Amino acid sequence: MATITAGKPAAAGVSVEILRVDPGLAGRRLAARWQRAAAMAIDGVVLAALSLLAGPVLGFFTGLTIAALGGREVSATRIWRFFRWIFWLLGGGVMITSVLLMLGRPILRTAAFNLDPAVLQEAGRSGADLPPAPTYGQLEAYAKRLAAENKHLREILRGSSWLNVVADFSRTFGLTFGWAGVYFTLFTAWGSGRTLGKLLVGTRVVRLDGRALTAMDTFTRYGGYAAGLATGLIGFARLLWDPNRQAIEDRIAWTVVLRSR
Repeated sequence: MATITAGKPAAAGVSVEILRVDPGLAGRRLAARWQRAAAMAIDGVVLAALSLLAGPVLGFFTGLTIAALGGREVSATRIWRFFRWIFWLLGGGVMITSVLLMLGRPILRTAAFNLDPAVLQEAGRSGADLPPAPTYGQLEAYAKRLAAENKHLREILRGSSWLNVVADFSRTFGLTFGWAGVYFTLFTAWGSGRTLGKLLVGTRVVRLDGRALTAMDTFTRYGGYAAGLATGLIGFARLLWDPNRQAIEDRIAWTVVLRSR
């Protein structure tokens, strides 16, 4: 039997409490496979609609997501209190910046479906036509000119603010949430385990220990989607044979999807 020497802190050990499964889940009806697929299809349509919103709108909800990750329910430790402040300050800064960028600008990305005539005229400036039998050098020069014009056209559509530079830099390192991260994090947490798709088909995500979902839980579960893609979709296929129909995102986040009606 291990003894604790006075004056020395006890070594960290396994916490059994957080590994226990809520007995109340026994016998609860699991979401059908078709319900899981239908909910994801509906959520895909919602994400397509959200993608029409302007960048600053996404920035605002990204900041809100970051701030929501710093919930009190995650942990009571001192180190978590420190990280909570980081999440709140970073999220608040992103939200304030996004609001300032939204002032005087349209909420929708009109360039996605309605190009300005000036932009179309700019796109038509393709330089001299190729001769009937171009040489390799002429083809190479023409391809470079088209690439430069394409880049210039995209800058006209997106703008050239510092926010786009930051967005491109963060995207390079995979740090952007995107609408998928915002949607599956905030909506699942705020909807008590339901996105719009899950609400319509009658399912919900619950924690195995019976506690309420936090934004950190749903963000972790969203990260499981990336793991599913990284495993060549095998992680998602677990849904077909797992006794509790837990796909890889459920295994990672310690969740299960139940029927809510």
